[in-house]
Amino acid sequence: MRLSLIAASIVVGMVPACAPRLPLPMTAAELVRHDSGPALVVYLGQPDASPTVCDLRAPGPHVSAFTPEIRGRLIDGFVDGRIDTAPWRRCIEVALDGLPAAQVPSVFDDLMLAYRKLLKDSAIETDPARAERVATIQRLYLDRRPGLDGHPEVLAAIFDDLRTLLAKDALGAVARTFAAEVLATVDVEHGTWQGRRVDLAMMDALAATGNEMTLTRFAERLPEPDLREQAKRRIVRLHIALSAFDEVRTAAAAVEEAVMREGNNPVVLADHRLVRAWFDDSKETIRSVRVRQRVWQHAATLLGYTQQRPTLSVLPELAFRGRLWAELQSISHPVTLCGSRRALDPTPCIAISSVSLDNPFTYLDEAGRFHFRDDVGEKEVVPLAARDAFTLPVAIDGQPAASLRWGLSYERPEDLELRGPGEGGRGPDLDVRVDHPNPSRYVFTVHSPLGEHVAVVEAADLAAFHVASRGTNGATGWAGSAGSTGTSGSACSNGGPGGNGGDGNNGGDGGHGGDAKVVIVCGLGPCDVDLLERIIFSAGGDGGQGGPGGPGGPGGSGGDGRPASTHTDGDGNPIVDDPGCAPGSPGFAGSSGVDGWPGHAGSPGRVTFEVVR
Repeated sequence: MRLSLIAASIVVGMVPACAPRLPLPMTAAELVRHDSGPALVVYLGQPDASPTVCDLRAPGPHVSAFTPEIRGRLIDGFVDGRIDTAPWRRCIEVALDGLPAAQVPSVFDDLMLAYRKLLKDSAIETDPARAERVATIQRLYLDRRPGLDGHPEVLAAIFDDLRTLLAKDALGAVARTFAAEVLATVDVEHGTWQGRRVDLAMMDALAATGNEMTLTRFAERLPEPDLREQAKRRIVRLHIALSAFDEVRTAAAAVEEAVMREGNNPVVLADHRLVRAWFDDSKETIRSVRVRQRVWQHAATLLGYTQQRPTLSVLPELAFRGRLWAELQSISHPVTLCGSRRALDPTPCIAISSVSLDNPFTYLDEAGRFHFRDDVGEKEVVPLAARDAFTLPVAIDGQPAASLRWGLSYERPEDLELRGPGEGGRGPDLDVRVDHPNPSRYVFTVHSPLGEHVAVVEAADLAAFHVASRGTNGATGWAGSAGSTGTSGSACSNGGPGGNGGDGNNGGDGGHGGDAKVVIVCGLGPCDVDLLERIIFSAGGDGGQGGPGGPGGPGGSGGDGRPASTHTDGDGNPIVDDPGCAPGSPGFAGSSGVDGWPGHAGSPGRVTFEVVR
C-alpha cells in the first residue's frame, strides 16, 4: 500500500509542465484513439469539451481507464491552468462515479496532496486564478458522497500538517481561510461542530437563523444516517418557506416528503398539460455546425463554432436545466428541468426522463445531458444538405415543445478525382449524379468500379471543387547504361577511348480518361449548369518522361613517361643508353546516349450531361 501511494504522489509531482502537441480540434473519438493523459488535457482544454469522456461507464467515447498517468496529468493540467474549472471538476466527478471502489482512495490522495501544495504556495495570496483552483479542489473534496475518501494514513498526515500550520500562523489570510474550512468539515465527519457534539437542538438553532450552509455540511458529512436525514429535512423546510410557488407552501408537508424521497419535486405531466415551452435566449449561444467530410473513408465529423468564437471546436453537451422553460396548466410559474437530487429543491420541475431530443446525432447520458456523436457516417450527414439549419426539436412527455436552430455549413471536401490502375491505366467510367437540394448546396454522388463516393459542396466552394476520371501517368523510361571506361595506356602510350553511353528508353503513354455520364437534378431552383460542366470532366494521364541517355565512359589514362638514361665511355664521352619518352595522353571520353522521347498524354474520355429540371 505504502509503495503504491508513494508512486501515485510521484506521478503528480513529476508530470512535465507541457503536454505534447496534439491536433486541434480534437473530437472525443480522436481522444479515445490517443487514450493518454496528454490527449485528455488537450481535449478538456477546448471550448465545449464534454467531461463525459472521463466516465468509464459512458455509452459514448471515453478513456479506457483512469490510470495513475492519466490522473496525474489531469491534476497537473488543472493546477497549471490548462483546463478550466468546470470541465475539470466534472471530469473528476464522473470518473469517481465509474471507478472500481479500490481505486477511489488514490484519487482523493492525489487531489489533497496537490491541494496542500497549493495552500503552502504564497502565490495563492495574490493570484485569484490559483485561489479558484484551490477552492475547486476543496469543494470537490467537501462535496464528495458519504463513504468516499482517501487512504486514512495519507489524509491524516495532510490534515495534521494543516493544523500545525494554522497553530503556528504560518499561512496567509487566503490559505488560512481554506484550511480552516476543510478542517471544520473533517470535524463534522467525526460528529462535532465548533467543539460540540452535533444534535437536533443545534440543528434547530441553525435552521432558525437560516444557516443553510452549515446544515448542508451536516446533511452530507455527519457520520450518523439519522442526523444526516434530520439535517436534510431542515434544509427542505427552509427551501419550502422561501419558495415563490404558492402551491409549494400550501402543501408543505406533502412537498417535504416528496423532496425527501425524490430529491426534487417533479410535476406529474398527466395532471398538468403543457401549454407552451421556450428557450431562454439570454442563455442561448448562437451556434453553427460545421460538417467536415472524409469522402474516401465514407465518414464525417460534426464540429461547432459561435459568432463570438469562430475557431472550430467540438460540439457542446446540452444541459437544458435553466434554459428550457415550460408553462404548465395549473402551475403558477414557468418550470424548468429538475436539478441534482442533492440540491433538495422543492420547486416544481420537469423530470429529465420526460424530455427527448429528436435528432439522430445526439444521445442522453445518465445525468440528463445530451451529447453529440462526433464521428458519423457520410450518408448520415447527406440528408442535412437540404436543410437551412441544424435543428434540435425538443419534446416534453412526447409532445413537441420547442426547437433549437443552429447554423449549418459543410467544409469543402477533397476532390472526387478517380484514377486508373497502375502506370498508364485508363481512368474508371463514372456515373455522376448532382443534386441541388438547397440553393446554397450541391450533392455529388459518384458511382465507379471503385465504389460509391458522396460529397456535399457549398455553392460558394463549387468553383474550387471537381469530379474527374483521370488516366494515370505513363511510366518513366529507363535510363541508358553508362559507357565503359577506356583502357589505361602502358608506359609512354596513350589511354584508350571511353565507351559511348546507351540511349534512354522512351516514356510510356499516359492512360486515357474514362467516360462519364452526368445527370444534373436542379430541383425547384436554378443551378449553375455551366460551372458544373466545367468542374466535371475526364482527363488523360501525362505521358511518362523519357529515360535520360547514359553518360559516356571516361577515356583511359595515359601511360607514364620515362626519363632518358646515359653513361660515360673510357674517353669520358657521354653515351645515351635510352632517350626516354613523354607521358601518354588520356583517351577521349565516350559520347553520352540520346535521351528517350516522352510518352504521349492520354486522351480524355467522353462526358455527357443530362439536366433534369
